Amino acid sequence: MSAEHSQHAPVRLLIAESSENSAHEFDSMLRDAGIPTRMRLIDLPTAGEALDSADLMLCNAELPHLEQILPQLRTRAPHVPIILVNAAEQGFSTSQGMRLGAADVVSRADPDELVLVFKRELAHVCQGQKLSELHRALKEAEQRCQLLLQSSQAAIAYVHEGMHIHANPGYLKLFGFEDADDLLGLPLMDLLADSSAEDLKQVLKRFRNDGEECTLDFAGRATDGAEILGNMTLAPAEYEGEPCMQVIVRTAPARPAPPAESDAANGAAEANGHAANGDAAAGAPAPNGAAVDATASGVGTFLAAARGMLDSVNAHRAVLVAQIDGFARLQGELGLRGSEELSASVQRALQQALDSRPCARLSAHQFAFAVTDGDRNAVLDRTESLRKTVEGMMTEVHGKTVRATLSIGGTELDEELGESGGDPIEAALNTAFAAALRAAEEGGNRVELLTKEVAREEPDSEAGQILAQINEAIDNQRFLLLFQPIISLRGDSEEHYEVFLRMMDRDGKKISPGEFLRTAIEHGVAAKIDRWVILQSIKMLSTHRAKGHNTRLTINLTANSIADPEFLQWLSVAIKAARLPSDAVIFQITEQDASDLVRQTREFVEGLKGMHCRASLSRFGLRDNPMEMLDHIPVDFVKLDGSHIERLMDDPDLKDEITGMIRDLQGKGKLTIIPMVESAGVLSALWQAGANYIQGHYLQEPSTEMDFDFSTDD
Repeated sequence: MSAEHSQHAPVRLLIAESSENSAHEFDSMLRDAGIPTRMRLIDLPTAGEALDSADLMLCNAELPHLEQILPQLRTRAPHVPIILVNAAEQGFSTSQGMRLGAADVVSRADPDELVLVFKRELAHVCQGQKLSELHRALKEAEQRCQLLLQSSQAAIAYVHEGMHIHANPGYLKLFGFEDADDLLGLPLMDLLADSSAEDLKQVLKRFRNDGEECTLDFAGRATDGAEILGNMTLAPAEYEGEPCMQVIVRTAPARPAPPAESDAANGAAEANGHAANGDAAAGAPAPNGAAVDATASGVGTFLAAARGMLDSVNAHRAVLVAQIDGFARLQGELGLRGSEELSASVQRALQQALDSRPCARLSAHQFAFAVTDGDRNAVLDRTESLRKTVEGMMTEVHGKTVRATLSIGGTELDEELGESGGDPIEAALNTAFAAALRAAEEGGNRVELLTKEVAREEPDSEAGQILAQINEAIDNQRFLLLFQPIISLRGDSEEHYEVFLRMMDRDGKKISPGEFLRTAIEHGVAAKIDRWVILQSIKMLSTHRAKGHNTRLTINLTANSIADPEFLQWLSVAIKAARLPSDAVIFQITEQDASDLVRQTREFVEGLKGMHCRASLSRFGLRDNPMEMLDHIPVDFVKLDGSHIERLMDDPDLKDEITGMIRDLQGKGKLTIIPMVESAGVLSALWQAGANYIQGHYLQEPSTEMDFDFSTDD
């Protein structure tokens, strides 16, 4: 019975009744009430298949095995109402019948009640069919709209909470993005120039208050440095069932990218991942005609721009790196956007003081620049002047007055630097990094300018080399994800992997996080790495789940992300854009970070729970009274530190201690994960101890693919 013919087409009626005469009595009763039917008498045990082509069902409440069969029928065909008919006064009550899955319970002795209930349920069936047809029509309309969106020449994007969740090819092409994933989670504000940022803030505020279409003229910049001028229309929309904002961009003729050397253009493209850190001021010509984008980011951009100036002058030359002191602390106090505003303010001050000399953003709080002057003392005086300029700035951020200071390191440049086959300017940049780190370690707010002789004789500090490698890896996509299975010992059938990160050096050699992550955290670049890991992980997980795998991932986070008050908002948008269920990703924090940031970790985990995501605490059991931590931080999983398992392998008598810890954790409602399982003996001991999950090289080493066969784990 289709919805549009529901008033005239016969009702496909099933009657489960022991007496054929009784069944025909029901049918006659309904026909007399003006309800045409096409009745079919069935046995209750065989009703399952018949329900697939039925609209309604009447059932004698006295049939045998009803209490076992009725719930099964309800599960198989929840769209078909089943009405129980009591033949005796002592039959089912309404609540008893509905608990079994019946739509209602009526008495054979009250034909009027039976007809009224039947008409009510028939109306529900018709409404359900109409709703299904509307859903089908809506889905077809959405598919047509998606096709039109993808084929449209207009630049169109969808933005939720200020961040991009989808964009069509026209939008990606306009702003210079090769892949939609590169734009995912990027704030709309980051595509606009400073001159348009305040206008956009006002328009967004009006849009949030009124919910009506708004327009503004804007200036922006593509990833290759080309200026974009045009008009932006913001309108209410819905994407993947979530309310959001549609952005349509119409462009006017724009100025091309600054005519720097081709290396500079390539560097800007490589620095794509740092777009969120860039300020959108206009470029200015450098001395000797080398045009430099004042807001370009990335090592490649700086090297190209600096080469254009330094190679053509005979004056005293120096390459310098400046970093904002205590930036990790400032991020925690001001938030991501606040610390970004501060960093952009410092960059503008540097660029203005440098009078159009090369100045590039290397990371969220680090800048590289080159200067020329008469002699070393003049270069040092100019650098001290830069430091004092920033020290004297009073920047307003979110109503707070903030004062930033700089640690500046530099090295004089001559032809001998980097003669061993490398780029002398790049070698000088790495040495400047080391000098800036040393300046920061010695208290900050100071300048350390190495002479040419010291720069040649003294190798880069370890931290400086690591930061240079991190920045290169970010610019050149030299990070690698590995996946290690987490196996349930208690019958959980879901596929589960932990994500591990490796960084590749120039020779393709893998570098473990232990060799670079602590430096990244201390210098404020770990949050950027976390976001890269999350975006790549959920992209790969979405593809893997689309193949039919019920897979979840555990992703490790650093303290930088835990302390970032805007991280959860970004994370919510990223997960929604990937179209993943929230519980498909588990976020893991170390016990040490949780202990150092108890309040932030608690708020972070509670925020995850609000998104229906789960959290895990790793490297557990190293601190005194570790169980106390769990009273403050409501994580779902606890992963013991590997040292406990190493001790168990050395001394099997420690099994009781491990068992006690596992039982204490489970008593607090935590699922336990035991790492570093390297033998069958350890696996057996952990099974006897009651562990929930295990992982280790005995099961599988971390791999670039999610290819473990979970079906063999019985």
